[in-house]
Amino acid sequence: MDKGLILQDVVITKGDAPLLAVSQAIAPGEVLTIMGPSGVGKSTLLAFITGTLAADFTATGRVLLDGHDITHAKPHARKVGILFQDALLFPHLSVGANLAFGLKPGQE
Repeated sequence: MDKGLILQDVVITKGDAPLLAVSQAIAPGEVLTIMGPSGVGKSTLLAFITGTLAADFTATGRVLLDGHDITHAKPHARKVGILFQDALLFPHLSVGANLAFGLKPGQE
């Protein structure tokens, strides 16, 4: 599969405690649901995918996006974003300015 997201043999641990293990290919338009109680690693998996995993976690495996290995890429180079369920807007900016905040200059 050249397009989509591939989580290849991803294992995330904290200390000696394994949190989750997943190997999954998600094609464009498909949805992967990770469910479980608080503390099982759902948000931690998203942090690994986006490159923002906290230092107290350890992760192995690879993240491939459209055929490119982004596992060790800097967060901004991965071109992956998260939309959180809670509103995290800058209160001093308009809705449009909040949306444009992440755009490169000249794209807004």
